[in-house]
Amino acid sequence: MLKKTETYHKLITAAAACFAEKGFSATSVREISIRAGISQGAMYTYFKSKDDLIKAIVLEEQNSALIGHNTPSGGTYFDRLCTQVTSCISDVGYPVTHRLWVEIIAESARNPELQKTYISSDIIMRKSIAGIITEGIAAGEFRRNINLEEITIILFAFIDGLIARKAINASFSISHDLPMFFELMSKLLN
Repeated sequence: MLKKTETYHKLITAAAACFAEKGFSATSVREISIRAGISQGAMYTYFKSKDDLIKAIVLEEQNSALIGHNTPSGGTYFDRLCTQVTSCISDVGYPVTHRLWVEIIAESARNPELQKTYISSDIIMRKSIAGIITEGIAAGEFRRNINLEEITIILFAFIDGLIARKAINASFSISHDLPMFFELMSKLLN
C-alpha cells in the first residue's frame, strides 16, 4: 500500500492540474514533476506511469466523495440524496475539477486499465447512493419497486452530463439553470 505523503498529494494535485489543462496524452511526466516541484526520479517512487497517476486521481476523488456521502445529515432521504447529487455536480471531489472529470471519462473510453478503475469506482459510488435510496424505501419515502441498478445509472448519467456542462460553463448552477432537476429526481423515486 502506497503511503500518502505530502509528496504523493503534490504529485496527484500537479497531475490533475496538468491533465485538466492539456489532456492525458499531451501531458508529460516531466511537466507533472516540474509543477509538483519534485524530481522525475522521486515521482517514479510513487507512480510508475501516468496511468498510475490517473488511477490514483480517480480513487482519491472516490474517497473524497464517499466521505461526503457518509457525513451525517438531517432531513428526509430525498433531501440527503439531493445534497449528495448536488455535491457530486458542483464540487466534484479532491483532486478532480470539472474539466478533469470530462478528461477522465474520455480517457476511460480509450484506456482499458483506466476503464477498469473507473468502472470499479462507479460501482462503489452508485452503491453509496443506492444505500440512501434503500433507506428511503425502508422508511416509506420512496416507492418499493425501484430498480437500484437502473436508478443509480440514471442518476450518474445526469451527474456526469451536468459535470461536463459545468466544465464548459463555469457559471452553470443546478438551482439557477435547472430548477426542475429535483422535481425530475422526485418523479424517478416516487
